[in-house]
Amino acid sequence: MEAPVPLESPPCPICGGTDFSTVLRGARDWIWRKPGVFQLQRCAGCGLVATRPRPRPDALGFYYEGTYSGEGQDAMRRFQTESGLGRLISRYRLAVLGRVRRLKADDRLLDVGCSYGGFLRVARAQSGCATAGVDMDAGSIEQAVDRETTEYRTGSLLDAAFPDGAFTAITFLESLEHHDAPIAALREAHRLLAPGGVCLVEVPNFGGLWRRVFRTAWLPLLIPQHLFHFTPKTLRRAFEAAGFSQVVHQQTMFYPLEGVASLAIWLARITKAPPAGSPPSWRTPFDLVMLLGIAALWLVFEIPSQALLRLTGHAGHQVAIAVRKEE
Repeated sequence: MEAPVPLESPPCPICGGTDFSTVLRGARDWIWRKPGVFQLQRCAGCGLVATRPRPRPDALGFYYEGTYSGEGQDAMRRFQTESGLGRLISRYRLAVLGRVRRLKADDRLLDVGCSYGGFLRVARAQSGCATAGVDMDAGSIEQAVDRETTEYRTGSLLDAAFPDGAFTAITFLESLEHHDAPIAALREAHRLLAPGGVCLVEVPNFGGLWRRVFRTAWLPLLIPQHLFHFTPKTLRRAFEAAGFSQVVHQQTMFYPLEGVASLAIWLARITKAPPAGSPPSWRTPFDLVMLLGIAALWLVFEIPSQALLRLTGHAGHQVAIAVRKEE
C-alpha cells in the first residue's frame, strides 16, 4: 500500500545531488503499524541515505500520533523522566559528552528534540549548568519537567530564535534524523554555539551489523519518521557541510536492545502479531515460548554481542562531537 499522505523527493541536503540509487525496499512502520511502504535511497554524490520519497513535513504528524501523544505519551514521559533506566541512559550520554567537554555550572546546554526534558534534568542535577530545550511536539513541551529552571520553546530549532553564541553545548539525541533539513539545523547550532562550544549528535548507525542482518525489521530504522540514515562518514560530512571544521570524537554506543528488539519485530511480522501498543494476549503457548526465548537471548547473547559491536564500531547507535572553532 502506498503512503496515505503527500510525498516529496528533495535533493540531498549535504551535497545538493539529485542522483539516488535504491538500497532498501519494502520498509514499513513495523512498530505502530501505520500504512505506507517506503524505500531508502543513497545519494551518488556523498553517500547519504534518505527515506525517499518521504512524507512532506506538513504530513509527518500522521506517523507520530500515539508515539509522543495519546496512548504512548504517559509511558514515554515516565520512562524518560522517572525511570532508573532513563536516568542511566542520560548519564551515559553525559559521560560520552565528557570525553570532549565535561559540563560545569557556568555552561549553557541546549537539547534539540528534548521531548519531556529527562536528559536536561539529569545534566542540570549532575553539573549545575543552565538548561534549555526545544521540541516540535507541543504536548511534550507542555508536560516537560523542571519548567521553573529550564527554558523550553516549541517548534523547530530554526524558529526558536535564540541569540548568537547563546550556548556552550548543544545536543541532538536521536533527533537529527527526524529533521527534514538536517544541515540547516546543524548550521543553526553552529550559530548558537559560543566559540569553543561543542555539538553532540547521536543517531542510528546505518553502517551497523544488525542493520545488514535485519534489514527492514531493524529497530532503529523507524520508518518513515527517520528521514535520514547516517553512517559515521556521512555524519561527519553533515557536520562539515554545516560549517564545523573539527569533528573531534566519534564512537558507536552500547545499545542493548538492538538485536533482540529487531528479532521481535521480525518475528511479529512472520507470525502476524497484533500492532504495538495492543494489550498483551498470550493466545497460544507459542506466544509465551517466543517471549521467553527472546528474554533468554537478551541475557545470554545480546549484552556480550553489543559490547563487541561497540568496541568494533558496528553497534546500532553512533555519536559524533564537533567543536565550533575559537575565533
